[in-house]
Amino acid sequence: GTMAYQWLATLALAVVLVNGIFSSNKCVPVPNNLCAVVYDDGGCNGWKLDIQEGEIMFKWWDPVYYWYRNDIEAVSVRAGCSFTGFDDSSLNGESMTIRAGNKDRHVELNNEDEFEDFDEAIQSIACSCRR
Repeated sequence: GTMAYQWLATLALAVVLVNGIFSSNKCVPVPNNLCAVVYDDGGCNGWKLDIQEGEIMFKWWDPVYYWYRNDIEAVSVRAGCSFTGFDDSSLNGESMTIRAGNKDRHVELNNEDEFEDFDEAIQSIACSCRR
């Protein structure tokens, strides 16, 4: 009986640890119908916004998109897709591009030198996928 109890206790601990890891990181694969998913916070926490192929401009006067302006901290790009973020709201200004090869690519903007200037600075987005 003791052996089984120890095994169950170990299993319970493992479940707690695994849940702890996953709860702090809500990143999931990008759904096939999307180009990318952008997040409010690192670890895919906070709000998320699904990005279809095409363009989005976060205008200050837009009642919905206004809230996402200058607030994106993390980006998941679907395999075969390319995400470009601009620091101005009409697909202009400085830009950075995250390309995903044969697998999804997740980027925490402030952790990568080439993207850190765009942490909470993205005002418009263009996203496209290979056919």
